[in-house]
Amino acid sequence: MVTRAARRLLPLGRMRLVLGLCLLAAAGCSDAGTSEPRICPTPAPFPDATLDAGTLSAHKAQRCNVSGSMGQRKWYRLSALLAGSTDVVQLELYDGAGAFAGGTVRVGTFPVDTSDAQCGVCLRALGDMGEPTETEYVATGGTVTITALGADGQPISATITGATFAELGVEATPPNVPCTATLGSIKIDGTVMDVGGTGGGGGGGGGGQCPATIGD
Repeated sequence: MVTRAARRLLPLGRMRLVLGLCLLAAAGCSDAGTSEPRICPTPAPFPDATLDAGTLSAHKAQRCNVSGSMGQRKWYRLSALLAGSTDVVQLELYDGAGAFAGGTVRVGTFPVDTSDAQCGVCLRALGDMGEPTETEYVATGGTVTITALGADGQPISATITGATFAELGVEATPPNVPCTATLGSIKIDGTVMDVGGTGGGGGGGGGGQCPATIGD
């Protein structure tokens, strides 16, 4: 089992750590790092409800090295911008974790991981990327169907259905009113780009690493 603590350098693990610290403080963490209530603005940074985002070309379609695996374990980073917006949906798939425990990422249909303990099928979103109102969301539910997957230069395709999101780092108790969102369906198609080589360097293998952020 890959625990969240053991994978804290990975994207969702890092984000869950921030959320945990906020909860321990018993306060809704605002963007300014204070205990002031967080009230989701109107309009929300990411659409409250999207029935069908359609089929979108990938903004990023990367196969990355899991940190510390010397290139022996991989994770996929697949993202897309919603049409006519700066809003990003990002899917992350990890060898050896969650639905892929004991093996590698594969085609099939899987629930989105929402457990703090491990994450193999991870889903995040970013509203108003690059703007003062930029807000990060983490999935609280949904299903992912992977129909194509491969190495460098090969196609990758995934359909996300019934996704629900909550604003990261904000406790959903009064007086806080965190942002939430639903996404009925989105399909993302792309061509895989390998990042970081195949092993032998820098702990993660091959030098360069995929960023832990959304959409970059």
